[in-house]
Amino acid sequence: MRKLILAATSIALTAGMIALATPAEARGMQWCSRVQGHTSCMYHTHEQCRASLSGRGGTCVRRHG
Repeated sequence: MRKLILAATSIALTAGMIALATPAEARGMQWCSRVQGHTSCMYHTHEQCRASLSGRGGTCVRRHG
C-alpha cells in the first residue's frame, strides 16, 4: 500500500511539473542556435548560445518576435 501511495504521489508531482512548463518565449529566451537545419531557442544570452555550439559548429541568432 505504501508503494502505491508513493507511486501515485510521484505521478501527480510529475504531471504538475509538466503543467507548469511554459514556452521558451514566455521565459525570455532571446537566442536560438541553428545546427544542420535544426533551430533550438533556449538561451538567455548570446554567450550561452555560443558556449553550447563550441566545437559543434552552427550559428546563434536573435529570436524574432
